[in-house]
Amino acid sequence: MLRNFNWSKFGIVICTIIFIITAVTFEILELGSLPAQFFGTLLGVVITAIITVLLLQGQTKSEIFRERNMRIFVQKQKIFFNFLHQLNTILQKENLQVHLSYDKTIESEVSNLQDLLFEFGFLQMHTSAKTYDAVLNSVGNLLEHSNQLNSLEQRTQKDLEVYYAKISKDFFEMVTILQSELYHEAPIEVDRDKISRIINLSFAMTPPLDSCQKQ
Repeated sequence: MLRNFNWSKFGIVICTIIFIITAVTFEILELGSLPAQFFGTLLGVVITAIITVLLLQGQTKSEIFRERNMRIFVQKQKIFFNFLHQLNTILQKENLQVHLSYDKTIESEVSNLQDLLFEFGFLQMHTSAKTYDAVLNSVGNLLEHSNQLNSLEQRTQKDLEVYYAKISKDFFEMVTILQSELYHEAPIEVDRDKISRIINLSFAMTPPLDSCQKQ
């Protein structure tokens, strides 16, 4: 039975009684005002405990909110990067299949309209309505530019220069919109002259051709 006795609590009670008796004996505390002082101290302890609990709850909610925002940011960043990559794949292939192929696997690259539509769905979940509408408009422009180039029986260097000038305009406008959505910063103006200079220099580095057949 003695083993189950809580000696620590018993010691605290004894020490408290000894402290009160000593304080009254040496007139550190007045016996008449002792109840008022006791309840005043107790009230202070209760108020301190309540404030501490409220602060801890606020801190916990703040940490949960911060962690949630961080996870959302990482997910949005992943979706935005993947969307741009998949869009580049579609434009590079110069062919967007409407129907599913039987030999298609999850690991293979985007090659059909259904994949693109699902990419739009992922994007819609993590963007505002204004941003989403602007992205759809930009993607429509990019596909239109690609179709115009593909409709040519022969592609001249001038056709390719016009194509890259058009897609660079719409692509970087879309990137700027997504950047503003992701980082909550003011849109950055892209220097069109510098982009055009890079495109022109790239063509200057290739052998001049009167025309190039579609691949």
